[in-house]
Amino acid sequence: MGMYLMRQIGSRGTYGNPILPDFMVFLNWKELPWYWYGFDSFPFAMLMVLLAPGLLAFVFGWFAFRSRVTGVYLSIITQALTYALLLAFFRNDMGFGGNNGLTDFKDILGFNVQAQATRAALFSMTCVMLIAGFLIARGIVVSKLGKVVIAIRDAESRTRFLGYRVDRFKLFVFTVSACMAGVAGALYVPQVGIINPSEFAPANSIETVIWVAVGGRGTLVGAALGGVVVNYAKTIFTSGFMAPYWLFALGALFVFVTIFMPKGILGTAQDWWEKRRRPVPTTTPPEPAPAEGRA
Repeated sequence: MGMYLMRQIGSRGTYGNPILPDFMVFLNWKELPWYWYGFDSFPFAMLMVLLAPGLLAFVFGWFAFRSRVTGVYLSIITQALTYALLLAFFRNDMGFGGNNGLTDFKDILGFNVQAQATRAALFSMTCVMLIAGFLIARGIVVSKLGKVVIAIRDAESRTRFLGYRVDRFKLFVFTVSACMAGVAGALYVPQVGIINPSEFAPANSIETVIWVAVGGRGTLVGAALGGVVVNYAKTIFTSGFMAPYWLFALGALFVFVTIFMPKGILGTAQDWWEKRRRPVPTTTPPEPAPAEGRA
């Protein structure tokens, strides 16, 4: 999405070049890189929003899951991949703005990205895509495929011994999640107004895990709920003099939830509601023992 927005600037950039973005003119690029072609078209950009992360996830997941990389090792290798991308995109010769990234967006589909109406429309579209993502995930979970995925989560070796191709199921879920992340990124960029390689930092992945822990692990609504709660707290916390200590507060929040609310907000609320609805057993006084007859 950032590449599409940069192409829409055209001659309105600082250097007035109708083809090259400002950072390419500054770096004395003579022509547009081949992988930038087509991003002046909105439908092509939307196709790449799904295809680029989906294809990367498919190739990476194909090698990882066929090699039976699981658990903490999969977490480490995915973080290594994102960190490698961070270092690569920091280079100016990659053609993505280097450390400064892509910014100074003007409009999207002819509408000013800074206008309140455009921002409201983007926010509304974000809510719609959140609901759509939930429905897709819900549809997967309740299907036969989803039952197998849950079985893989709970007992991967047993599911494999039953004859299921575990790697294919995991690859499907991994690719779908990457496409969802691509849509989220496409909505994130025009609303924030900048995208740079720092978004690949491992801290963002850790923060996402905290969203799930706070909202409620093992649920679909919990992840969204945790994201809203944590980011609202981040907005409040970083708006004043406590901003440098946000990461400490985030870590403390994760520790607190892990120890005192292991099921997150949603799971804790469900347990509380079930206890409240559970009927209180009534205690009846014991019946007196029958008196023994006299001999």
